[in-house]
Amino acid sequence: MQRIILAFLLFCVVQANAIYISTSIGDSRIQSHNKIYEPGGIIHYAFEIGFLNAPNPENILDYKFAIGIDRFGYSHSDGEKSVSLWEVYLKPVVFSVTKHSVMFEIAPYLGKLLYASGLTDNDNQLLFHGDFISQFTVGNEYRLGYNINERFFVGLTANYHRVLYGFHHNEHPYVRGDNFLIGGWGLNFQYNLPW
Repeated sequence: MQRIILAFLLFCVVQANAIYISTSIGDSRIQSHNKIYEPGGIIHYAFEIGFLNAPNPENILDYKFAIGIDRFGYSHSDGEKSVSLWEVYLKPVVFSVTKHSVMFEIAPYLGKLLYASGLTDNDNQLLFHGDFISQFTVGNEYRLGYNINERFFVGLTANYHRVLYGFHHNEHPYVRGDNFLIGGWGLNFQYNLPW
């Protein structure tokens, strides 16, 4: 599997007419109804590399794709404890609209959870069922910002994850229904590599 991924990345780098790197930092918390005791937020951060991003003032509509890694989750018990999830994700198609250097972007994505901490905690009555490594997320990211020049972009981002299976309350241990929407707002910085 690692060889396939590396071969795919090498193909993308060789074939791409433009490459960018991007990083985000922001708030992450449960956005859906929940029974968690005093839920709160944690810091979300992400790093990604994208392809096919060719800055061109004549293109109002554009698309690209990206892969990355991020950390998201939430806190509970008045910030005393937290749940932290790490994932690697793929944005197969990132759509953007740019006018007068202002860009709006929407990107659906699929993620694969790599690591978690704080999930099996009796105080907040959460259980995790099944093989954790096989769990996936789906989500959306939205960005609105300004292209400072051909190389630099700064903007606001809203990032929302839904873990597919995994979060379940002790009071209903056999019901697979509490798939929380987790996310929040943040800042995004992008650098288009000279290619």
